Amino acid sequence: MKTVKLSLETHMWYRKPIKNPYIMLYCLFDMVHPPELKKYLLELMFHTHKSKIYQKKSPHIVLLIYSLLRSIIRGSYKILSNSKKYYTISPIDKSEVSKLMTFLGSLSYNEYINPYLVFEDIFAKQTVVELEIDLFEITQFALGSFIEPPSVEISTSFININKLIEACWLLYQREEEL
Repeated sequence: MKTVKLSLETHMWYRKPIKNPYIMLYCLFDMVHPPELKKYLLELMFHTHKSKIYQKKSPHIVLLIYSLLRSIIRGSYKILSNSKKYYTISPIDKSEVSKLMTFLGSLSYNEYINPYLVFEDIFAKQTVVELEIDLFEITQFALGSFIEPPSVEISTSFININKLIEACWLLYQREEEL
């Protein structure tokens, strides 16, 4: 795969640019826990089909969530596309899988063992730009009321972004154990 130079856009939520996607994961998951991030994404998605505006009193939270999720998309792609530099799989004991599965629900067993399979699968089906456009559309519809419903593709992107969060969390957990 071609090496990609892609900004992780961390300066939006971390105040400093970060180039290494693994360091970005440390900073991100020190700031927000994955179940909380998944809950926010679910609430955003829920509000895309409601006339009620999400976080009307504090919309800055929505922008922060959008920035964090966008960084996850970009970091995941950077790990996959720069595989010679970033793609390192630590062996995992199968008994460890049950400990990691406590909050994870959308990954297959093989994806738990090798989270990089999630990146390969998702980016074979959707590009970074398509994921980011759908994430923007989810955010846009959650912050406003529109006559027309959002596109059907955002449901696929919602599922894929959830999988990316879980795969990134697994990588973060494994790197912490080393």
